[in-house]
Amino acid sequence: MIQPYTDAIQQLVDSLAARLHHSVAVDDERGSLIASSRHFGDEDKIRIDVVLSRRLPAPAAAYLYSFGLATSDKPVSIPANPSLGLKARRAYPIRDHRRLLGYLWLIDDRAERFDELVAECVAQLAARLWERSHHIAEEEQQRRVLVTDLLRGGEGLTRAARSLVERGLVGAEDEIVVIVADPATEPDAVAASAAEPAGPPVRDEPDVRTLPAVLGNRGVVLVSGQHEVERGAARVAEALRRSVRPEAGAADSRDGCFGLSNAGRLDRAPGLFRQAVLASFAAAELPELAPVLSWRDTGFYGPLMLAAVEAPDLGVTPEIAALNARRGTDSLAHTAEVFLDAAGDTSTASEQLMIHRTTLYYRLTQIENSTGWDLKNGRDRLTLHLGLKVQRLLDSGIPALLRREDAHGRSS
Repeated sequence: MIQPYTDAIQQLVDSLAARLHHSVAVDDERGSLIASSRHFGDEDKIRIDVVLSRRLPAPAAAYLYSFGLATSDKPVSIPANPSLGLKARRAYPIRDHRRLLGYLWLIDDRAERFDELVAECVAQLAARLWERSHHIAEEEQQRRVLVTDLLRGGEGLTRAARSLVERGLVGAEDEIVVIVADPATEPDAVAASAAEPAGPPVRDEPDVRTLPAVLGNRGVVLVSGQHEVERGAARVAEALRRSVRPEAGAADSRDGCFGLSNAGRLDRAPGLFRQAVLASFAAAELPELAPVLSWRDTGFYGPLMLAAVEAPDLGVTPEIAALNARRGTDSLAHTAEVFLDAAGDTSTASEQLMIHRTTLYYRLTQIENSTGWDLKNGRDRLTLHLGLKVQRLLDSGIPALLRREDAHGRSS
């Protein structure tokens, strides 16, 4: 159903264009085209591209916004940039009580002579754009609830799946892939970035749709499509990695890590969510797998993590629990993990631990005495290595997150 504000915005744009004999365009605050009038011979390459794709090309957006549009409450004149195919234009910020709602654009190097007429239109557009913004926010919240119910499973799964299909948000024949960010990445930033229009389709890339949500302390994106959805989801995850930075105060300054599930139908969503959560953990904890990791690429680590979540006591023996009694970078558990990650190379391990090799040998002897295991024995080393990885997973909060979702699904 076309919302009343849509017609009202278009009528205001067309009316102003007819009075000025200039083409008029209105974007939202993110640079996506909302409405445009007919052209009067004043269009340029950028205007045509925007009308076709509904989105400003990135180089043009960077140039236009470099003139302080996002913070200005007054019209801003922008010089031509022939290299971008951009004529001189004037931008009129549209605000409601200082909240930026969008921009009105005129292509003209002397557009300030129209400021008085445009100001009347901008005041009317502000009311309509506020209605539009409020409606979009409500719809987005409803979509997030549906995605959350789908991924949590239980009785809400079937209802959420049916609603997503009925609303045209996911195709009845689509497969889905779940993307989950690690907790160092701000969840709402992930959701906001995934919700932004992606621009025109990329040649030879799968056509997929995205639905963001937030579960626990993690940003989640549901990717759906009929063909090569895993490849499409990998492209979405890579775009998220580039656009979303970890939260301030995160342990390091690396890009965020993202886990992707295998592809499956809507009724498998809770299991796919679990895959993606565990893959995101592996990507964050294992540098060689970071920063974007799909479930199928977790190798042996995938089944290990599943086993750890389902039966934690199987992997964490009393010997390993004892090593973890003392936490920190100088703990025996940390020393053992770094040593085993380095495949027993004492030179590499001592360098990574920033200790003298003699100190490392002393700690390794303590580890053997504490556990009763021989670090020259392959079976003992494997038991210790896997147990330490399981312990790290159990300490991460992921089992509690998955238990909460399972419990919510059963009680819904």
